[in-house]
Amino acid sequence: MAFPPRFLEELRGRVSITDIVGRRVRLIRKGRGEATGLCPFHNEKTPSFTVSEEKGFFHCFGCGAHGDVIGFTMRAEGLEFPQAVEKLAGEAGMQVPRETPEERGGSAQYSFVRGTRL
Repeated sequence: MAFPPRFLEELRGRVSITDIVGRRVRLIRKGRGEATGLCPFHNEKTPSFTVSEEKGFFHCFGCGAHGDVIGFTMRAEGLEFPQAVEKLAGEAGMQVPRETPEERGGSAQYSFVRGTRL
């Protein structure tokens, strides 16, 4: 399923990556808008996992894991892209745009459904 780029941009702006990552990782604030912690994707004893709220991404210098809030949700919860977007949109109180059968033929219009799967 394709989502409009503006919707994804707005979703990333509304959901705090630090809050989402902080649910799984004990983060320690380091400077303005950055935090570090132990990577949830591999075993480590010293923190190599960084989250930048300002830049909107996470990066692990140990295993190379990198991405935005959607990518983190996908990886941490074992979800596919559409499911991760739906989960985060629900948390942000956003309506998820859905293509209708006619729109799959090439139109750029979307219909909105709140909290239901089609």
